[in-house]
Formats: sequence, structure tokens, C-alpha cells
Amino acid sequence: MKRFTNIFVLLALFTIAFSWTGLFERLKAKEEDIRDKVDLKSLGLSHLKDISLKDLTNFETPDIRSKLEKLKNIIPKDLDPSHHKDIDEFWTGVFEAFRLPKPAELINCFGTVSGQIFFRKIKTINDLLMHSKGHDMVKLHTDYTQFEVLMHALAHSHKCMVETKDFERLTDALHIPHDPEVLMKAKYLYYQAKFDTLAEEYKGVYNEVVNKNFNKAGKVFAEVFKKAASEYNRQGEDLLALQAFGNGLSETLGLPLPAAKVNCYNGKDAKLVMDFFKGLSHAVAEGKWYRADSSASDYWSSEGKSLLEKIDKKVLKCDMNSHDSKNLNEKLGLDLSSKEFREKMCDYTTDHNIMFYSYLRTMNSAFEKNDYLHAAAAYAHLLEAVSKSS
Repeated sequence: MKRFTNIFVLLALFTIAFSWTGLFERLKAKEEDIRDKVDLKSLGLSHLKDISLKDLTNFETPDIRSKLEKLKNIIPKDLDPSHHKDIDEFWTGVFEAFRLPKPAELINCFGTVSGQIFFRKIKTINDLLMHSKGHDMVKLHTDYTQFEVLMHALAHSHKCMVETKDFERLTDALHIPHDPEVLMKAKYLYYQAKFDTLAEEYKGVYNEVVNKNFNKAGKVFAEVFKKAASEYNRQGEDLLALQAFGNGLSETLGLPLPAAKVNCYNGKDAKLVMDFFKGLSHAVAEGKWYRADSSASDYWSSEGKSLLEKIDKKVLKCDMNSHDSKNLNEKLGLDLSSKEFREKMCDYTTDHNIMFYSYLRTMNSAFEKNDYLHAAAAYAHLLEAVSKSS
């Protein structure tokens, strides 16, 4: 078990739609029944006809009441049809920035409500970035929840968008694969790794939307998008993931975001580090809580040790000598390269099996969602618990 604990010395880093096919006529016949179940006035609606058919297809659940009730605090009260025009101006601005022909199919993926939700999403993303930069974890929790609901409400529009020729031309201009999963992953990774600088850049998009300069907002959005795609292509997924993990660790412990530590790594060694943490958390999470220590030890004796031995020793030395690592040691009140830390980690994993299991299971769950910030937060809490244990 003591051999297993050496790994922590080396690596102290770092988501409403109705299916309306054949049902629209029945909906009309049951309007009064629906009115009894849904408070339309609270949604800013006087009549179901105030929602277009296109918007109705954006909802993917038969549960009318619960989903619309959830949306009533998200959809603005003024269901203004001009929002379709605003979407047109926004995406036209994006394509103009890339010197591409005006999009046609893509714009038709939005209706009145979905158009408003799209711009509400821009506000929520702006809030997410600003609260991330400001280390406001309470507000961040609310932001994440609202963002997931908005993304769910826009699922149909997003699916429609990625199936258009417009989207294909846009991804070609960004030099990224015509694959919505790759695009989503790239955007999410970039946010996690670069939120401190991205916050100010994205604020320009939000400000133009607030000022109703939708064409200009699209142009600013295009520039942010260009930079994100360029950095994703330049750094690669693995370095961005490592940086995101380092950000999550530092954010949780109230430390400055790491720079020197991340600069020690290349893509190959960064992948080895992240593969190790993913493998470790998975090995522990898929086992029993009362075997958490032995599950971790078994992993270290096989795949884990093999991964770490492939990391360039100069990289590890650079990491451990960086001011980021020194700040981490000072924050925890414990030298992570010391014998004291090794002994405390060994004792903690055996004496606090269920807590060790809980931290690693949380890490694994976050990794499965490509959420490196929260995976690192769980690891940070583990380091804190070990440092305070007796």
C-alpha cells in the first residue's frame, strides 16, 4: 500500500420536447384540458397558439405540466416573434466573420421560443464564466443547473443545426471535424481550461446581445469561437484536460490558477497523467467501498504504475519544483513529497475507506462527463482530508 501512495507524491495536480408526430390535431382538441393543467399566464402566454409548431417540436417529453412549469422562470415573458429575426442577424454575423455565405438551413432550426432560449443561454454562459473567474461556487451551482435545462430545451435545435450544410461549412472553416460530439467536447474543454481569459472575451458577445446588436454579437462570437478552435487544435485535448484539472484543484483550494506546472507538460505526458487519474478513480468506483484501498493498490500494481513510469522524469521534476506545487504544499500545510505525507495517505486510505471511496467515485463520475473541474475538486478535498488527518 505504501508503494501505491507514492503516486500522490508524484501527481499532486492535477446537459422539452413533445413528440408531436401525429399529435398536433389532438393537442388542439385538448387545449382546454391543457389549460387546466398549465398556468399559461405565468408563462407569458394567453393561448397555446402563441407558441409556434416549430417550438413545440423542441420539447421531447409527454409531461406537459412539469416541463413547462420548469421553463416558466427561464422563458422571458415577452414571446416576441422578432426573436427569429434576431437569430437570423446573429448567425449571419457569425458567417460573415468567417466570410461564408449567409446561412439558410441553420436559421430555420429556431422558432420563437427556442430563439429566446438561445439568447438566454448566452447570458447563462456569461454568468458561468464570470462566476468561475470570481470563484463564486454557490452561484456556479445555480448557473450549471440552469445551463443544463437550457441545453435540454435546445436539444432539437442543436440536432437540427448539426445536420445542415451550413454547419458543415462552419466546421470546415474552423478546421475541426464535422462531428457535433467533437465540437461540444472541444468547447467544454476550452471553457474549463481557459475560463479566466474567456470570461472577458465572451462578455463582449453578451454585451452586444443586451444592446440588441445581434449581427455584431455574432461577429464577436465568431472571433471567440475561432480562438477556442485554434487553441484546441494547437494544444490538443490532453493538455487542455490537464490544465482544466489543475484549474479545478486550484479553484477548490483557493489558489492562483496554475501556469508553471502545466507548462512542464507536453501532450503525451499530459495524457499519461489524466489516463492515470481516470483509471484509478474507475478502478476504485467499480469496486466495493470496503475494498477501496485494495482496489487502488491493485490498480497501482498493474496499469497505474505502468502509466506513471512512462512519464519523463524531467517533467515530474519540473512539476514538483514549480511555484504552483510549492503553493499547493503551503496551502495544505504538508510537503507532498515528504515521508509524512506518504504515511498519512497510507493511513487515510486504510482507516477511512468509505471517504476515500467517495472521493474517488465522485472523480470517476465527473471524468465520465468530461468534467475535469469537478473531478479535480474531489481530488482536492481528498488531499485536504489527508493533510488534516491524524
